[in-house]
Amino acid sequence: MIDKFGFQLNTIMFYGIGHSMTLGDFLKQKGHEKVLFLADEGVVKGADYFGRVKETVRSCVDKLHVIALRGNEEPDYDYLDAVAAEVRSLGKIDAVVGIGGGSCLDMMKAVAVLMTNPGRGIDYRGFDKLQNPGVPTIAIPTTAGTGSEVTINAVFTDKKEMKKLGINGLYMNATYAILDAEWTLSCPVHVAVSSGMDAMTHALESFMCRKANGLTRVFSKEAFRLLYGALPSLIDDPGNKTKRQELLLGSYLAGAALFNSGSGIAGALSYPIGVHFKVPHGIGGAIFLSSVVEFNVSKGYYDYSELLDLVEPCSGLSAKAKAEKFSVLMKDLSIKLGVPDYLDQWGITKDNVQETAKLMLPLQAAFDQNPVSFSAEKDAPEMLFRHIRH
Repeated sequence: MIDKFGFQLNTIMFYGIGHSMTLGDFLKQKGHEKVLFLADEGVVKGADYFGRVKETVRSCVDKLHVIALRGNEEPDYDYLDAVAAEVRSLGKIDAVVGIGGGSCLDMMKAVAVLMTNPGRGIDYRGFDKLQNPGVPTIAIPTTAGTGSEVTINAVFTDKKEMKKLGINGLYMNATYAILDAEWTLSCPVHVAVSSGMDAMTHALESFMCRKANGLTRVFSKEAFRLLYGALPSLIDDPGNKTKRQELLLGSYLAGAALFNSGSGIAGALSYPIGVHFKVPHGIGGAIFLSSVVEFNVSKGYYDYSELLDLVEPCSGLSAKAKAEKFSVLMKDLSIKLGVPDYLDQWGITKDNVQETAKLMLPLQAAFDQNPVSFSAEKDAPEMLFRHIRH
């Protein structure tokens, strides 16, 4: 953990069940007359709440465009360019509203800046390459997961290089965000679990990474407390709006912590298997998360004891004993939520595991964020092998 740091939050957030119903009045107040909805296809076609919110907005603006985004795979730069071209053809747009999961919100942020910056999306891959701010954006997450509504990143796959490489930094934040659990109720449970565990990965990795600081840990710890308390409701009580609202806040806090500190092993390992084997990003990180915790504890990292005290206070135990108990806690949570332990259902087997392990070699810089040493050449393949059926 570092003691000299900066901290950045650029997004104005509105929080509350049903708050989206005020969106039309808000857009009118801001003088946004021509508005674009970029929404996940499943939301457009299957969410009653979408129709209600759309009509309130339509009554408050001069023109409302709606583009439904594909939901069958994570976005790539070619798809970003296609959507951006469609949006550019619409003429003047005063504000873009993104309604969907993390990929949808990433599309919203990227499309908004491509409306004011020429060229292709991939031209801005990397950090701080944009010259102009985009049009105002309002991010409305329908899942609690990536935290895209608060981060300064938008992740896309480069299909030519088969790598996930984002547009990051300056101008890549949403202007506003609305956290409203009404949107999450139509989300299938398995998608909600994948997203929720993605948020949990962000909470834990932002807590333990080397660039964590006293302020990011405030966010990380509260994110963990909320997520740990609410995630089981996805199985036990999926219609519980209060718990869904807590998941949204946990995801938001974890995202804020993550982009102000850094990530770690589980998140990094999920990227190549997502690109090459289509493992959903949240599940990919979740599969490795409890193994990462166990690995770190075995190497003498005991700060997890602070997280245990938030949910299961154990006075009298040493930090080591608490950290070991926390490792079991995380494994039990994964089992409760039905997170798979093995990767074979996505085609990663003992027959191709050696080649798959080579995909981890370029990830050493991300692994170096871990609080204890973790080698791309030795430790990453060993962790991958733990999740292969033999």
